[in-house]
Amino acid sequence: MRISILLLILFLPLSLVFAQSSRIQGEVLDKNTGMPLQDIHVFIHNTTYQTFSDSVGTFLLTNIQDGQWEILVKGSGYISQSQTISASTGKTKKLVFSLEPDPFAGVTPSDFSKGKLKKFKNAVEKKFLGEHPSAWQVELLNSDQLIFEKRPGKKTQVSSLGPIYFSNRETGYLVTVYFKPFILEDEEPQLLDYSYFDLAEDGGIETRRSNRLRIHQQSPTYLLSQLMIGELASFGSNPNPEVSFSDQEGEYLLSFDKPLEIVGEDGSKGRMFYEGEKLQVKLNGAPTNWSKLQWRGALFETNPIYAVPQNFNADRVFALANLEKSAKTMQERIYLHTDRRHYWPGETILFKAYLGYTNPVLAQDLSKVLHVELIDTVGFIWSHQVFKITDGFSAGQISLPDLSETGNFFVRAYTTWSLNYKQAEHILPIQILDHFSQPKASSGGLESKNVKVFTDKQSYKAGEKVTLNVMIASDEGKPINANFSLAVLDLKQAVYVPENRGIEEQLAEKNPKGEIENFNYSIERGFDLEGVLQDDEGNPIRGSLQAFINGYDDERKIRSEKDGSFGFSSLGFEEDFEITLKATSVQNQPIRTIKLDLKTYPSEELDLRMDFPEVVRRGILPDKDIQPLKPLAEGEILLEAAEVEAKKDKYFGTMIYGIPDNVIESEELNLVGSTMQFIYALMARVPGMNVVGSPPNMSVRFRGGEPLILINGVPANTVSGGMVNSATAGESVYRVLDGLNVFAIDRIEIIRRIVPQYGDQGRNGLISIFLKTGAQFAKTQNNFNLFKLEGFQHYVNFNKVQESREKFPFLGPFNPTLYWSPSLISNENTLSIPVEFELNETAGPFLVEIRGMTDLGEPIYGTFVLNED
Repeated sequence: MRISILLLILFLPLSLVFAQSSRIQGEVLDKNTGMPLQDIHVFIHNTTYQTFSDSVGTFLLTNIQDGQWEILVKGSGYISQSQTISASTGKTKKLVFSLEPDPFAGVTPSDFSKGKLKKFKNAVEKKFLGEHPSAWQVELLNSDQLIFEKRPGKKTQVSSLGPIYFSNRETGYLVTVYFKPFILEDEEPQLLDYSYFDLAEDGGIETRRSNRLRIHQQSPTYLLSQLMIGELASFGSNPNPEVSFSDQEGEYLLSFDKPLEIVGEDGSKGRMFYEGEKLQVKLNGAPTNWSKLQWRGALFETNPIYAVPQNFNADRVFALANLEKSAKTMQERIYLHTDRRHYWPGETILFKAYLGYTNPVLAQDLSKVLHVELIDTVGFIWSHQVFKITDGFSAGQISLPDLSETGNFFVRAYTTWSLNYKQAEHILPIQILDHFSQPKASSGGLESKNVKVFTDKQSYKAGEKVTLNVMIASDEGKPINANFSLAVLDLKQAVYVPENRGIEEQLAEKNPKGEIENFNYSIERGFDLEGVLQDDEGNPIRGSLQAFINGYDDERKIRSEKDGSFGFSSLGFEEDFEITLKATSVQNQPIRTIKLDLKTYPSEELDLRMDFPEVVRRGILPDKDIQPLKPLAEGEILLEAAEVEAKKDKYFGTMIYGIPDNVIESEELNLVGSTMQFIYALMARVPGMNVVGSPPNMSVRFRGGEPLILINGVPANTVSGGMVNSATAGESVYRVLDGLNVFAIDRIEIIRRIVPQYGDQGRNGLISIFLKTGAQFAKTQNNFNLFKLEGFQHYVNFNKVQESREKFPFLGPFNPTLYWSPSLISNENTLSIPVEFELNETAGPFLVEIRGMTDLGEPIYGTFVLNED
């Protein structure tokens, strides 16, 4: 079927701005052991679609546009794999990759001097960047990953431990490059695969957009998109383009007279042609198979380091460049849908956040951080967590402890930018009640808009499977594109509490608190930390700080303000991360009291006197012998102190050097307190460790040189200044170990291989020491403080949340939320979305609550009671 050019002119730009997308999720396993693999790169070549597998080997790629894509999986020490998938709007593809260990991995570099290595690295950078006019704006970030090997004829082969990264300040992309090993003196690097990542914005967002658009307009994708919408100004003659649907959803067949004459803006000319009768392209003009497209002449940018990805959305960038920025157009509102409005201690609050925008085109320019807090009725914040916002949505959970404090609470959801508007933050009253209580039932709130629900049966018995069919339709009854969440409650175990502010009210336009140039809060694209330095009396004090973030991965030096306050801005860490801080006063004295946490933003609109439902006894009670925590009764007291003996968790945190070669527990060394005895006992347990000389000039050697010592993840004998105590700078391993109380050692991890993450200091391996008490240097009394913090929280699957209930005896027998999904998607080509779940062992009515938004930002909702007597 042929599409007219006129129709495409009207249709394509709107589709590119508001197009829906699909998800790809899966897991990566070791083929030999079946164990999950972490930090494996999962990506689509020449796009921004990329992620890494987590600690259990799972991954998720979101916002994949319709069409055919090849998913690539690469990891150090494993043979790469790929799978080709067809992405379709609203669908989730599930993939499994089983990687085989690479028998040729683990190349040993040849021995070169520091001067020679520096010369080689400069030559490699020049090979990749060439004589491009924008080369000065590009930097190779991880040259330490490069491996140089001697070859016959005084030649040098270049390879790498993994991908290399180029930061392009002009385009604002971090370009990940995998390349084939090459001879430095004779060959040019051959790029095998590459992907793009948006760098943090540094204030020049308009310039970055302009640069990207200019580069895109010099690409084959741009010219093909011009043919698709009938814009022919760039061609020397009429190419007579024709566009038709392909068999692949989201892709089209394009034909034109070939070879096609192309005239550049500078008057340069060239030709473009393709193999076959038609060229299959995606919605933005990018060919599905690039090998089918060819050209002659210097028409396009061929080095991907200076290019933009093939999924670059030029229409959106053009719309943004011409959009007026004002308090009205930049507005964002938040609505939070939770699975319930009442809970018991030990349960988990599940939520989906929807952000409403005055103009959906601005979704990617506004907030990327959602703050969610649990607050009691005196204003105390019990929990404060941050979640990523992606394309106007976020999903997550708040785990409730087994509190003795029960009663009325609030869940507050906001972005920093939303605080510039009246009633834009979402404040949801909830109740956390003891296990024998629940709110009084309400009969209101059963309304719907653009949502219908059908069941496969009229009624259901206990334990039966229920199949719901959810239809999201326009006022005329036609299916529409929408993103929605769905909760199902067992009304014999849960009570429906209507919302205080529904989705329509919450996402309605809000009034700004002032002019945009006077706003108090900026747009967050990463979360902030705030801290304070205090003297021994608890008073704020000014000072300077040295910070190690996640070990030696990121070292920073900052100063506090006069009031002792300091902070870290625009962080993007996920889940747990660590920051080690050392503070010094202006008098060069150690500051030992340091406070650090997520930055909070107090609410001006939290009504602590809000009405809550009356509390009544539960209809189905738990076993009376299972008691939750209770407040103290009259006459009861707490002991002043209690000693609990338990073995300390030996896991100190994720270390950037990966899996150690040897792990030695301190009990295995029969320590007597002597440094020499400790060293010789360690040598007996570590192959390849040599001890030379005698104290105080004793030397410990791996790979011909002294290893780097880490104390609780912090370098202790580095010569570059990144050390636990300045007195140990450049000292031998023996002198560093002699400064420790060996009885405080918990375990030692040995890494005999090169550790590239530590640069030149990791060339002789590592001895990583973990202390039992956290005290680091007993003799020098250093003042490092370790903070374990939580970054962006990951969404936990509903089934995993349900399993966690088994940890609490008073929750295990009960299942009030029968089903929860925050990521359901409907589209105009699908009549209904099926949902399946099982009823509890006691039959009764259940409630279905649906909240969502159409692709144009219009709220939809529906609340239904089914299976009534």
